[in-house]
Amino acid sequence: MSSTDLVLVNGRITTLAADGTPPEVRALAVRGGRIVAAGSADAARRAAPDARVIDLGGRRAVPGLIDAHVHFVRAGLTWNEEIRWEDVPDLDTALGRVAAAARDRPAGTWLKVVGGWHPDQFAQRRAPTRKELDAIAPDHPVFVQYMYAWGMLNTRALAEVGLDRAVAEGVDPAALDAGADGRPTGVLRGMPALRWLYWQLPVPSLEEQVASTAAASRVFSAAGLTGLIDGGGSNTGPDTYRALYETWRRGELTVRTRPTMHASRPGAEAEELPGYLRYTAPGFGDGMLRVLGMGEIIHYAVHDGFHRAPDLSAKSRDALRETFTEAALHGWPLQIHAIRRDTLDMVLDLWGELDRDVPLAPLRWTIVHCEGLSVDGVRRVADLGVGVLVPAMLRFEGEDLIGAWGPEAAEHAPPLRALLDAGVPVGGGTDAIRVASYRPFTALHWYVSGRTIGGRRIRADDDLLTREEALELYTHRAAWFSFEEDERGRLQPGMLADLTVLDRDYFHVPEDEIPAVGADLTLVDGKITWAGPAFGDLRR
Repeated sequence: MSSTDLVLVNGRITTLAADGTPPEVRALAVRGGRIVAAGSADAARRAAPDARVIDLGGRRAVPGLIDAHVHFVRAGLTWNEEIRWEDVPDLDTALGRVAAAARDRPAGTWLKVVGGWHPDQFAQRRAPTRKELDAIAPDHPVFVQYMYAWGMLNTRALAEVGLDRAVAEGVDPAALDAGADGRPTGVLRGMPALRWLYWQLPVPSLEEQVASTAAASRVFSAAGLTGLIDGGGSNTGPDTYRALYETWRRGELTVRTRPTMHASRPGAEAEELPGYLRYTAPGFGDGMLRVLGMGEIIHYAVHDGFHRAPDLSAKSRDALRETFTEAALHGWPLQIHAIRRDTLDMVLDLWGELDRDVPLAPLRWTIVHCEGLSVDGVRRVADLGVGVLVPAMLRFEGEDLIGAWGPEAAEHAPPLRALLDAGVPVGGGTDAIRVASYRPFTALHWYVSGRTIGGRRIRADDDLLTREEALELYTHRAAWFSFEEDERGRLQPGMLADLTVLDRDYFHVPEDEIPAVGADLTLVDGKITWAGPAFGDLRR
């Protein structure tokens, strides 16, 4: 990234300002990484008379986009190894990408599609078969994962992994599909079985992980993202962060990253979480990388799902109480995954007890997901002064929720309008990479339309957001969760010059085109982190 003072002119710049700056201006001036003027072109030039001038050509610009719940750190470790299907419209093209990788990579190399796609995005409305994977890559082990519902191994991968070991090592036999002959089909179902499989896959070297993390960062910048809060994720533990720190140290991180940390596996919580409290400090880092806190998996036994009941025993409650208390006493911000009403009620009970001794609002504790949050739960969240992150995973998993809870439950899952009306801090995100696409406007489309990736409308009219409200979840509201709402998320004088110039006008394209909105130009601290073909000369 090159640093320079800039004047941006001839734009339609949405400011989301709170200081009296107009909601839309034509020009901005950037000096020293901050906005110094927002208004007319003449005013911007006067504020930065020697700055480089960039003509936006009438394009829409918005405050820099922040994905407040994404699993970037984990995905970055293997980004360069994986095959991406997020933008693929048909199964033939998807299989073609696997076939191309098989031609380009040595025989025996693993070929992996680890989430980010859905069968309903394909014209054929179906997933690939093992036979199809065998046909295009007979000499390569292939693994295709569909969210956390299932993973499929082709014949070569099945031979290399040896699923008979899985049962011996604790995987539920019911999670391994078998054919009529009783032999494994290569399909594994559910998070525990998939977690076991991840442990069997080759681990890239540190240098490969660093190169991969840097590549993922550039892809996120190209999507228009200027920042993110990382939610950790299954299999994410203390060793996961070496590549992130090294990428940052080398100056190759292009997206502001705010990691949360948790234990690497079930049973490791008692050892690893206290280690974070002893040897890591929230706030460590700088403007590009700063440790945020603890999350999203605080205790694996209560990591719930639409079809996955938590263990809400006294043992789990005591374990959570101990972790919550230690985190609060150490001044750690904390985020916890909670989907079901029973999980949410237990978390709020424990937080209510703790809040009497250690106020949680200053720590900005946060519940992630909240699909099952009740009306009373909204009130309790508001009274505690904590936040809620509502990643748009139901764009992908809406049909699963309906299958588990029924269509009426989906209409207000989560109760976005009630949370906003109650004054609860709410932020948006994708929950990518394994569950959803990392592209930010796929999430904004969900908040606006309430439609799944297959096009089914499942949300109630009164729980849909306007386009501006949805954008706010990805800008200044998202910045609240990392204590940066006074620095990021608005384009007004004094704020950091993080902004995204869009390749089409988000506010005026037809609703069904919102998921395809992307970035022509992305700035962080006034530095260019991405310039598309329309601004190709800026990359020099």
